[in-house]
Amino acid sequence: MKDWIELSIPALRGNESNYLTECVTTNFVSSVGPFIKRFEDSIAASIGLEANKTVATSSGTTALQLGLISIGVKPDDLVILPTYTFIATANAISYVGAKPWIMDVDKKYLTLSPESLQDELQQNTYKKNGSSYHIDTNQRIAGIIPVHVFGYSPDLDKIKTIGENFSIPILLDSACGIGSQYNDKLLGETDLPGIISFNGNKTITTGAGGIFYSNNQQEVDLVKHLSTTAKCSSKYDHDLIGFNYRMSNIQAAVGLAQIEQLNKVVSEKAKIHCLYKSKLDNSLGFSFLDPPPWSKSSNWINAIIINEEHKKKSASLFDKFKSEQIRSNYFWKPLHLQKPYINSLRSKLLWINNIQEKLIPLPSSSTLSVEDQNRVIDAISSVFC
Repeated sequence: MKDWIELSIPALRGNESNYLTECVTTNFVSSVGPFIKRFEDSIAASIGLEANKTVATSSGTTALQLGLISIGVKPDDLVILPTYTFIATANAISYVGAKPWIMDVDKKYLTLSPESLQDELQQNTYKKNGSSYHIDTNQRIAGIIPVHVFGYSPDLDKIKTIGENFSIPILLDSACGIGSQYNDKLLGETDLPGIISFNGNKTITTGAGGIFYSNNQQEVDLVKHLSTTAKCSSKYDHDLIGFNYRMSNIQAAVGLAQIEQLNKVVSEKAKIHCLYKSKLDNSLGFSFLDPPPWSKSSNWINAIIINEEHKKKSASLFDKFKSEQIRSNYFWKPLHLQKPYINSLRSKLLWINNIQEKLIPLPSSSTLSVEDQNRVIDAISSVFC
């Protein structure tokens, strides 16, 4: 009987067991322990930052929530984000009491469209006291969240320029961005604050957890303070409404073992991407989703987009995958179609409405063998022969 080919699973083949044993034998298993600092500093080094520029959190979502607070987002503000993202991006905005302003994405790369962003801000905002406000709602626009999609970057230089012109700070949702580059810059070298997720399906994992990173020490210090219940003395004094969003030493131990393998994992994923591309790039009926020219991808997840006239074949492909014991499923539904955000402020969003019916994620685990990958390729080819 064939084994199931999974979509994206971790490669636990390094020091994970050794470090976990050390956690247990030293009794450091909770939110205090040496692995947390080691993990934070290792992440900082891997994304081009100095030590003490990162904060480990309980998830990517909590890192995003605290990151929004750190850049000054307040209740009832507007925060711009692309419609094509995991719903946690919008949820983090809601958690701080702000409202999402949903924007269109680039049709080829599915990242936040600088052109749409520029047009919407030009037509629908006004300046007052050094900030931009929405003409119709009079809400302050307090942030822009560009999202890394499938492991590659949005066009950050264009977005950053727009943000500066309209006095709107930027926070990167680079949940799946570790290992990627933007114009040869690592995440931390873009000089923008952001977050990374270490959920079990990401490039590297801590099981559950996240990181906030920034070159701005005040932002880093505020996120760390808020994530540890805003405790400011040994007498249990708390000066703000804080959160218990800390990562455990056990999670950090797994993460440290994982970051030691990051280059290997990214290299393996690059080979997987190249094989898919070489076998599927000229197929009829769909296109292979490639990273944009400004981004070196971490190749977190590979995907194909079925042509409009063949979109009904999605169901046939999923049936074929199931029969071949290949794990795949529909991916993100655009935010403007999600029930909690269906009435949110938005730009014109027409072409992307049926993207979920056309985009098929492909198994992309770093340990995917060539034999198993060819099973996936053969299954796709049999449907689009």
